Amino acid sequence: MRGKLTIFAVVTLLMFSCSPSEEELVQQGRELMGQENYAEALKKLNKALEKNPQNYVALNAKGVALLRIGQLDESIEVFTQAINTDTTQYQAFFNRGNAFRLLGRDNEAMQDYDYVTEIKPDVVDAYLNRGAILFKYNEFDRALFDFEFALRMDPNNALIYLNKGKAELRINNFEDATYDLKKAIEIKPDYGEAYYWLGLAELTRDNKPQGCEYLNSAASLGFEGAMEAISQNCMQ
Repeated sequence: MRGKLTIFAVVTLLMFSCSPSEEELVQQGRELMGQENYAEALKKLNKALEKNPQNYVALNAKGVALLRIGQLDESIEVFTQAINTDTTQYQAFFNRGNAFRLLGRDNEAMQDYDYVTEIKPDVVDAYLNRGAILFKYNEFDRALFDFEFALRMDPNNALIYLNKGKAELRINNFEDATYDLKKAIEIKPDYGEAYYWLGLAELTRDNKPQGCEYLNSAASLGFEGAMEAISQNCMQ
């Protein structure tokens, strides 16, 4: 009997020692997320959280995995848990802001992006996303401030130039709008949306031939809405 107990104890110890650590489980989960295998990633992250429910990295990663598979409300709950664990880190605030934005909860998204810009002022996408919300509500001057700030940090970002060009166009700054949209295309030559807005800018300036040429480029690149704009402005 004593021998059996000793063998059982040794086997139990070996099994325990072979169990992956909390850090290993988080790393495995993040690697699976990189492979877009979110279901398996969540299993690893949940096991890590069983070992330590206060693991900020695991909570934030779990929230991202839930966000990627469209479980937005659940992701918000997990990001909030991460925030309650450590309010000095920006990642969970930023990610929760993205989830709020996808749900149309723009005021809450703005609050999270505001906090990110306070504690981590060099997160480009926080300004870009906040500017996009401001643009949505026609607060073009405030949106432009965010886009310009983002561009100073990332001057080769086609998406920022696109958004800035759209905002400039809405306040009739045609020269600046045209410059920004052309910069977006220079950086990303197949940017159908930039061609679309550049076409609208030229049409607004009564430059129909050039505007229709840009709209045709947008249509050839598959941008939705380009054909409707062509039929309304270029078929007469």
